[in-house]
Amino acid sequence: MTAPALAVRGVSVRYGGLRAVSNVSLEVPDGKIVGLIGPNGAGKTTLVDAIAGFVACDGRVEIAGQDVTRLKPHARVRRGLGRTWQAVELFDDLSVAENVAVAIGTPSPWATVKELFIKPTLDKARVGGVLDSVGIGHLFEAMPTELSEGQRKLVGIARAFAGSPRVVCLDEPAAGLDTSETRALGLQLRGLTSGGTSMLLIDHDIGFVFGTCDHVVVVEFGEVIAEGPPHEIYANERVIEAYLGSSALRTNDPGGPS
Repeated sequence: MTAPALAVRGVSVRYGGLRAVSNVSLEVPDGKIVGLIGPNGAGKTTLVDAIAGFVACDGRVEIAGQDVTRLKPHARVRRGLGRTWQAVELFDDLSVAENVAVAIGTPSPWATVKELFIKPTLDKARVGGVLDSVGIGHLFEAMPTELSEGQRKLVGIARAFAGSPRVVCLDEPAAGLDTSETRALGLQLRGLTSGGTSMLLIDHDIGFVFGTCDHVVVVEFGEVIAEGPPHEIYANERVIEAYLGSSALRTNDPGGPS
């Protein structure tokens, strides 16, 4: 049996006496997109921080069957983990293509320091392909200061995929995008799974999550309260009442992955 791209097994995160994440388990199979939803403060980003190695946790995190729980963030990247951030930080003195090129190759402390002073070498074909994969190939030579907030977010997403990761954690990728951009992003993410990349997707746009993901996990107060295919979560009364209000889900067309 093939190990999932990402497995989170009984993960808990504590800040002093506060348990922000409590015994969460989930799996992201190869080539699938799993959504993670819940209200503000539910522990979603904290869980991603634990997966990426930015906060200490109890439990176990596996990438393609390998235990990475005690590894530093850069070592997890080497094992095939990518991640985006809610706030996108770009190098404003580098072009869009150069910002993406920074993420290509094997990261190391020396390479990171060097890139602060020397512009990265461009593999134009590869960088162009990554930018095309999220629909911004036309921005290849643009500077970050020329971009809209939505375009900056797409550059951050492209950068996360540039190193050909096994699995990517996407934290609010649709924030700042308009309706048409969000719809296009969903289609592009689905296309990226055909290349073997799996994703854990956090977003508050329920229509986007349900229309993009194969499986959805719902958390409340740091605990999983429901999981299943989008149509089941859409109909789950506990999710409707506890998270989104009695009418919130029904005002969004859940669609479904194509």
